[in-house]
Amino acid sequence: MGSIAMERTEEMTDTTERVDEDAIEARTSTPNRAGLRLLAGFMFVNVGLVLALSWSTYEMGQQLDTTNQVLNKQLAASGELSKKLDAALEQHTALESELSELRQHVSSQSEEDVIFLKIVVTKREIDRNLARKIAQHVHHYARAYGQDPDLVLAIIATESDFDPDAVSSVGALGLMQVMPQWKQVLGIRENLTEPETSIRYGLQILGFYRNMYKDLEMALTAYNRGPGPVDMALMRGKSPLNGYAPRVLQTYKELQSLRVGMKVG
Repeated sequence: MGSIAMERTEEMTDTTERVDEDAIEARTSTPNRAGLRLLAGFMFVNVGLVLALSWSTYEMGQQLDTTNQVLNKQLAASGELSKKLDAALEQHTALESELSELRQHVSSQSEEDVIFLKIVVTKREIDRNLARKIAQHVHHYARAYGQDPDLVLAIIATESDFDPDAVSSVGALGLMQVMPQWKQVLGIRENLTEPETSIRYGLQILGFYRNMYKDLEMALTAYNRGPGPVDMALMRGKSPLNGYAPRVLQTYKELQSLRVGMKVG
């Protein structure tokens, strides 16, 4: 009887211990499972975020590729447009240059025609071919040496009356009556009776005297008399004028006021 009670007591004790162990195990395992579930949920969320981010990155990459393609097409179109604009600008510049040359040509021809007509009006019996040649050289060299064509015509009219073969009593030759000693001074090899030679070097001499005296009347007087007599008269306090300069200036004034009509083809 006593041994039976002791056995029951031991069984109850064992049972109680197993119940306690099961309770402890249950309490311990319950939080672990909850943590695993929480970890699993967290990992699922992270995986979802990674997948969503990856898809978003993919879409952004596609959009960027599309944008780059559009930009490249626009840049290519812009490059073509730029080339077309450059070509148009080159054509415009070339056209402007051609128009400028044409205007200069027309202006040059018009000025030369005016000179020609003034020669014909001044000396009506002059050969037209000679008048045209004189007009051509007067226009060219007057512009080259910065002289007024009307002044050049006035000198020619006074010096030689438009006769290229004129020779003065002191040996001056040609349209502008250039003295032979100037051939050595200026290195002239051509014939002074040639219209171009006479006009070209006559204007060089006139320019030399205009720079020397800074006065047109004195320069014209020196052109006719030479600088020696002019300087000597000035040193003596006398007028070097001999009537030549006033005649040239009068003709010059008449040529400036002359209005000629013309048609330029």
